[in-house]
This record gives sequence, C-alpha cells and structure tokens, in this order.
Amino acid sequence: MHDSPDLTALALVLAAAVACGLVMSRLRLPAAAGFILVGVALGPSGAGLIDASQSIETLAELGVLMLLFIIGMELRLGQFSKSLPLALGVTAVTCIVIPTSVALFTLAVGGEVLGGVVIGFMLSISSTAVAMKMMEDAQEKETNAGRLALAILVAQDLAVVPLLLITNTLGSKLTATALIGVGARLALAFTLLAVFIGVLDRIKSFRFPASEYLLKNFDVGTLGVLGICFAAAALSGLIGLSPALGAFLGGMAVGHSTLRRGALTMAQPVQAILLFVFFLSVGLLIDLDYLVKQVWVIVAALVVVTGGKTFLNWLLLMLAGEKFDTAFSAALILSPVGEFSFVIAGAGLSVGALSAEGHKLAIAVIAMSLLASPIFFLFARVAHRMATTGHMRKVQVIAPVLPGPG
Repeated sequence: MHDSPDLTALALVLAAAVACGLVMSRLRLPAAAGFILVGVALGPSGAGLIDASQSIETLAELGVLMLLFIIGMELRLGQFSKSLPLALGVTAVTCIVIPTSVALFTLAVGGEVLGGVVIGFMLSISSTAVAMKMMEDAQEKETNAGRLALAILVAQDLAVVPLLLITNTLGSKLTATALIGVGARLALAFTLLAVFIGVLDRIKSFRFPASEYLLKNFDVGTLGVLGICFAAAALSGLIGLSPALGAFLGGMAVGHSTLRRGALTMAQPVQAILLFVFFLSVGLLIDLDYLVKQVWVIVAALVVVTGGKTFLNWLLLMLAGEKFDTAFSAALILSPVGEFSFVIAGAGLSVGALSAEGHKLAIAVIAMSLLASPIFFLFARVAHRMATTGHMRKVQVIAPVLPGPG
C-alpha cells in the first residue's frame, strides 16, 4: 500500500481546480476561491479523492516562500523604507490589541485564556499570498494603498518570529531566559532587515555572481534562482529566524542585482504553481462535517474576525494620518488571516496551550477567512465605488441648480 495519493485522483482534483479557477476568473471573481472550493469538495471531508498529505502541505509552504522571494525582488526600496516605520507600528499595535481582546473574551466566558492568546496571535497575521492576489486582481500593487499594505505584510511576517517563540513558551512557565531569547531573535531579524536596506540602498545595483551563466540557459537559470531562494530561507531558519524572512531578504538581494529581470521571469511560473497548490491545500484542511455542525459559530467568528480586523487596521491607518481611501483599501487587503497562522496553531496545539477543539475551530475560521476575504474585498470595493460614484452624480445634478454669484 503506497502512502502517496492515487495519481488518477490527484490529476482529477488538479484538473477540476484549474477549471474552477478559470470559471471564477471568467466571472471576475478570485481564482484562488475556486481552488479552495475544489479542495473542500473533493478533499477528505468531501468526495475523499485526495487527502491533505504532508507532501502537499510542504509544497504549499514552499509557495509562500517563493512569493516572499518575488516580493523582495519587486520591492522599490525607497518607498518601502518610508512605509516600514508605520507598518511596524501598526503591526505592533495589532499584535497586542487582538490577542488581548480574544484573551479577555475567553476569560469572560470561562474559556481557555492561553488558547485565546494563541488564537489572537493567529488572527493578528494577514495572508501574504491572498493579499498579493487581491492586489493583483484589483491592480492595487503600485498604488499608495498597495505599497502600504505590502509594508505591513512584511512587518507581520517579521512578527511571526516572536509570536511563534512566545507560543512555544506558553505551554511551560514563561521565564526570563525565554523572554531574552525572544528579544534577541527579534533584534537579530530587525538588524538583518536594516542592514540589507542600508547596504542595498547605498550600492543601488551590483553584479550577481555567475549571473551571465544563469541567464544563458532558462532551465539552469530557473534552478539557480530556486536555489538562491531556498538557500536564503534555510540559512534564516538555521539561525533561529523565520525561513520566510530569509526568502524575502534573498529576493531583495537578487532584485538589486544584474540577475533581477531574468530571475523574475524564471521564478514567477514556479511561484504560480506552488501558490495554486497552497490554495488547494487550504480547501483540503476544511472539515465539512465540523463546518456544518458549527456553522453559526464559525460564521459569527468569521464576521467578527474579518470585520473587526479590517476596522482595526483602517482605524490605525487613519490615526496615522493616511487618507480615507488609502486606509480603506489597505485595510481590506489585510483582512484575510495569514498562512503562517496554521504554523502558530500547530505550535499552540503541540505545547498544550491550545485544546484540540480550539485548534479545530481556529483552523476552520482561518481557512474560511482565506476563502471569504477575496470575495469580501471585491464586494466592499464595488460598494465603495458605487457610493462614491453616486455621491459625485448627486453633486453634478445639484450643482447646475445652485444660484450663481450676484
């Protein structure tokens, strides 16, 4: 008996996911939502054609690393540096307010306070994969809102490091040594980011080693680019930081070198395939039986999470002096709960800070957030545009009626 899924069933699921994604795109809806729906329908709790195996989850995580690598390559360093202090401030406040609110709520209802803290950590992180896809679909990547949202996403990916370290210590007594370790790794992460920004901003561009050789052959070049991404991620992981941070910094280095244009061309097809697997794997995680039994609890949690998180980010950006439209669009982009939340959930469950029932509920809410957020973003944008257009038409109708001077 083989551990790998049946190839016929796997091929059928992949073909159905592609077809559903194309249909969703044709209907001007996010293709990612179609991939997730197929994962739900044909996954373990649906038709059972495919299981959420460890290999699929690993491929999905590699897709996130590739995405951050490409974000680093495409980054405009000057604009990113200007947005980063605000992004770090918004992330810090969010990572304090949301876990505190959830912990206080669980305390009020007699629930598990530690579990509430872990769930709050999970909800504080936004999905880089879904957010970038929403920005691409809405052509927001080069707008002020898109650049601001991107800076916050990077700051949140940095925040995963301390959040994960704190989660791992919640199952045991929180000691001064553990806190010092968290602080040291966080300081190292910010130092690395600051050094990369400072050096790359000063040199502007450099000749990447063996760039001419890598650019001569597409196959060799693709392998080389993938090697750079995963080597940087592995090095970051080995020194106790997030592999995502390493992939991002590696992308920044390549993006300021002679390899940039060719590397983008070579890496994007691989990234698209891996992200396709990521969205499909999210659907495989959703337990339909549990979803049906707890539908109202999950829907209520989803409304509170999506609406509350969007409102909090919008409020913080408005208080920071951003324009309404910029703050509104950026907050919508940040609405989906992040892919790294699955990692935090697993850590909380393994150390006993999160119960099995709490873990199941959290996974359902995260997965449904990734499914619902692109649709929520689309309809919120349309509603905002209709309200703005309607207001402008009203002004245009009333204006000619107003008496002139004298």
